[in-house]
Amino acid sequence: MFMNARSMVLSGLLTFSAVVSATTWLPTRITDPISGKQCVVQTPGSSGSYIYQWPEKYDQVFWPLTDRYGIWVCRSSGFAAFIGDIELDDEEKTAIRRFLKNAVPLPKEAGMGAVLARVESIYALRKVEPDAKSRILRALAYQYESNGLQAKANELRSQAAAIMETRLADEKLEPMLRLQYLFVTANYARELGQVESSDQKLKQLSPLLADASTDEKLKGYAEYVQELIVSARKIAPGGRLAPGE
Repeated sequence: MFMNARSMVLSGLLTFSAVVSATTWLPTRITDPISGKQCVVQTPGSSGSYIYQWPEKYDQVFWPLTDRYGIWVCRSSGFAAFIGDIELDDEEKTAIRRFLKNAVPLPKEAGMGAVLARVESIYALRKVEPDAKSRILRALAYQYESNGLQAKANELRSQAAAIMETRLADEKLEPMLRLQYLFVTANYARELGQVESSDQKLKQLSPLLADASTDEKLKGYAEYVQELIVSARKIAPGGRLAPGE
């Protein structure tokens, strides 16, 4: 469920045939990785390609990660993580148990701000490779922004941008991730008022999109990003990342 960046993009953006009327959720029982008890969470029942046109497209993180049900919370222990991302090694379990033992319990009616803070704290104790870390930070940023916590969203976007910039310096970076990271960091720079830097990134992106449009594996994604650039140029400093949404 917690797809890597490449498979998530490919699964939706290269296949536009599946369209349904709405996203749906189904209650599912999982085992809390910390307490070992049963935990009821929500899993996707259906969705369509329209999810790639929702406001989170400027962060390039998508449903279900951007939905409130896209965060699994197990009340028995207080553990929280993005949907499906519950595999922990022994070292992670020990660190998280220690943290949760001293943490303020999450009440059943806890607001999303408290839930997001819990997710952020737990991921800080987990072993996460850079591309997944960038995606987690961007998903958290979008969720914080959606809940009116703009300053926190901007803070996490800055952290994600630093990771993406490091990855962009790697000549072996996967082509699709290079397209994605140039697009997202251009958006983040624009929101910070760094218009010249944003334009420079989009300038770097342009020939890469042209090349990708001739590659069957990248063509769908390249066309998708190209269509977003016009609206991305309208991102205003300081406000929500999604212009006019």
